Amino acid sequence: MTSCKLIIKNVRKNIRDYLIYFLTLMISVSVFYAFNSISDQPAFAEMGMTKTLLYDQFGILLSTLTVLIAVVLAFLIIYANQFLLKRRKKELGLYMVLGMKKGRISRIFAGETFCVGVIALVTGLCLGVALSQGISLVALKLFAIELSKFQLVFSMGAFQKTALCFAVIFLLVMTFNVWSVSSVQLIDLLTAGRKNETSQNRSCLLPVLLFLVSLACILSSGVMFYRNGILPSRENRSFQVAGILLVAGTFIFFYSLSTVFVQILRANSNVYLRGLNTFLVRQIGSKIRTNYFIMTIVCGLLTVTICAVSVGVGTALAMNELSGSATPYDLNVLSNVSMDGDSSILEYLASKDADLSGYAENMEQISIYEADFTYGSLFEGQNVELWPIDEGISDSGVSVLAVSDFNRALKMQGKEPVALTENQYLLNCNYKGTFQYVEKALESHADLVLAGIPLQRASDTVLEETYFMTSVGNNDRGTLIVPDAVAHSLTKDVNVLLVQYRPDADSDAVLQKMIPIGLDDTYGYRYAEKNMMYDMFYGLNALISFLCCYIGLIFLVICAALLALKQLTETTDNIYRYGLLQKLGAKKEQINRTLLSQTAIFFAAPLAVAGIFSAVLMGKAMEIVEEFMNIHISTNMVFTVVLFLVVYGSYFLATYLSCKRMVVEHQNKRMEE
Repeated sequence: MTSCKLIIKNVRKNIRDYLIYFLTLMISVSVFYAFNSISDQPAFAEMGMTKTLLYDQFGILLSTLTVLIAVVLAFLIIYANQFLLKRRKKELGLYMVLGMKKGRISRIFAGETFCVGVIALVTGLCLGVALSQGISLVALKLFAIELSKFQLVFSMGAFQKTALCFAVIFLLVMTFNVWSVSSVQLIDLLTAGRKNETSQNRSCLLPVLLFLVSLACILSSGVMFYRNGILPSRENRSFQVAGILLVAGTFIFFYSLSTVFVQILRANSNVYLRGLNTFLVRQIGSKIRTNYFIMTIVCGLLTVTICAVSVGVGTALAMNELSGSATPYDLNVLSNVSMDGDSSILEYLASKDADLSGYAENMEQISIYEADFTYGSLFEGQNVELWPIDEGISDSGVSVLAVSDFNRALKMQGKEPVALTENQYLLNCNYKGTFQYVEKALESHADLVLAGIPLQRASDTVLEETYFMTSVGNNDRGTLIVPDAVAHSLTKDVNVLLVQYRPDADSDAVLQKMIPIGLDDTYGYRYAEKNMMYDMFYGLNALISFLCCYIGLIFLVICAALLALKQLTETTDNIYRYGLLQKLGAKKEQINRTLLSQTAIFFAAPLAVAGIFSAVLMGKAMEIVEEFMNIHISTNMVFTVVLFLVVYGSYFLATYLSCKRMVVEHQNKRMEE
């Protein structure tokens, strides 16, 4: 039989052995192509100036990340290939007994790897082309581009990059296979199936002590992260210490877990001696004991995946929600009265060759005043815990707005005006960092005195309107809406020009005029432009979502593949034990349940620990994002759960079915013999 025919025959015969290897290759290829093809979607060519800049940065980040991920996937695929080599060692040994030379055996195995690789590459690319269309639609939505501009696209650049990357990986795999087959001894090939793991009898005292030490390390690191955050600092080494304690604690935890697990279940004889539980417990303990290093790595990667995907999606959703309410006007220009004087902003802009009359359909100038008491006084009696960016507002005077200016701002938004009598006030706040304190302040201040004038609250409900825009979204930390006479008796702090564009106005042309004004430090004029803010919201939204999902998906594939391959390898090593169980009278259903339980616990153990770690770290990660972006976010676990069900669940199911098939085939061979 020619080598080519033998290769094709072996691929057909062993196609089920290649299931995990094939699944890993296919998912890797499809994700790799899909994310690298986004830049070729024609609809992205029609983005505005700000979004184009962010999109270019996204492309740079994605290209850099792609190189790192390609290296990681290469190691993963080589590791997956080791399982196949171990699974086929006895067969290759028989080839040598029949007189086949190592060179030809190496070529046969390399040919099989090449065939499976090509099939996985073609299948992965087909799946990637379909997946890329869905990702492009999501990208258009995130970048606020009309979905009607979407086009079905095949990216030749992404195809070439994917084909080249995985061709190099396949070449490395085939080189590794040739070297492995050429260097192995015949006796090792023929006895590969007999080298099974042996149970070790060890003292229980040391593992129990190590288990307690691991819990102490993990708890200590959790306390340090909770108190000091998860960002490194040159002044404080607590992050480094906490990180070392967490890694060491996790390593020792999995190292000692097997003994503790077995001893706890052995102490409960009703559970331990029921059915095949004795065999199951020892098998699980053996798996954990021999794979503690892999489980530590998987636990760390899963923790990063859960945190990245949950916080990334949560941030994207929060920014999506914020973007609409934060931009009620097309443009507003702020003027610091103490620097610029109480003058017309429109006249100043005209003097600087930035006349807006040709672009604006409606314009209003309003004024913000400063109260004669501070936010600290307004929040008096409350346990106030502000975000770091807001710590200075306790000593700042409360913002005050005349009811006529407030109503003019609302009118520009198409909203109904509010009404006040001569001795009433309202409170407005749309900022998540202070809203709860403003709400309690309104409850506790039925009456207050402003500029010597007593005022009564006109409503028990805090208004949540946006009457001017800034670059950080919803910005009103708390504003008193008072009668005009009361506001005019206070010191004016800021003037704000509110602008609505004409339908045919060119927003990029307005931006070009405003950039020099915003950069002039000799004056206090600053601006916020709707399209720029909208682009920033959606641009950052897209960057965060895509990068988090890309990293999370790759890490998840790596974790699931590692666990699947270890489970398959150990099932192969211990296959004879399932034959002994059948000889001892164990039913097929009992053996299948034992296999299912082993696989489930092996997959669930690192995931459970990673879930606990993520619960602590996600809170601190959200604090960092909230402080950096000045927004309030909440984790969204729906997407994370769906992602784990699809990827992690697929690998779990494929692993269980493959293990079950191995046991059934072994039993059938025994019966035939």
